[in-house]
Amino acid sequence: MKKDYFPNLITRVVALSAIVSGVAGCAVQERTKDLPPIFLEDRDRTQTDKTLPFKHAWIDPNLPDENYTNVFFRKVTADTLPADAWEASKSTFLTKESEYKKLANDLADYFKQELINAVSTYPKGVVTVVESPQPRGIIFDIALTELEFSHPIQKAGIMLVPIPGSSVLFNAVSDPHVAFAARVYDAQTGKLIATLADRRFPPTRLLDVNRLTLSSSAREICQTWADIIAEGLNRERFADVPDRGFFAILPW
Repeated sequence: MKKDYFPNLITRVVALSAIVSGVAGCAVQERTKDLPPIFLEDRDRTQTDKTLPFKHAWIDPNLPDENYTNVFFRKVTADTLPADAWEASKSTFLTKESEYKKLANDLADYFKQELINAVSTYPKGVVTVVESPQPRGIIFDIALTELEFSHPIQKAGIMLVPIPGSSVLFNAVSDPHVAFAARVYDAQTGKLIATLADRRFPPTRLLDVNRLTLSSSAREICQTWADIIAEGLNRERFADVPDRGFFAILPW
């Protein structure tokens, strides 16, 4: 072993620590900042509901005494993303705003399809997915409010850094993330009966190959949200959940 190996290793560790400290500060700020007002400008986005693992959840406490038996996912849109949102996703593989918008629209379509699939295939589900508003139904309108795709070249380089634990450290301060906001309506009256919003980052893993592609991490997040919403809609028949409404999915 070369005698200068350890000094070089120490230098790399110190350099890595400095980088991680700077990146971590930005990442913590990103994870804890308030949800954007997009799509929920008129709502109190600090409201939470203990039955839902979302940063914001409000459910009308005066829901009608009836069974909601169907759900219409009217839209999931990426058109509400800020004009400069794409700049955080710039990379060797994503160099144009038009490319970002296409990926964002693809993700919105994917999220909608995951919602349909999750509810349609829920074991012993009590809610049917419909293609238009129906009596005894609810309507979801959903918007992506933040979206940063992965940076494959950067992540690949980090995974090759010959310092133990460096990959885990950088995964912990990951930059790709997604936020959404939703408005939920009574299909018959058009009354707003719930609002939801959340921001998520990919889970920390020792080796996360999802981050070596542009959109795999974002798709994983959308899939998680779809599963949560499907669980909330189907956990109990709505009228049988005392004082709660339809998202009774404790514990999380």
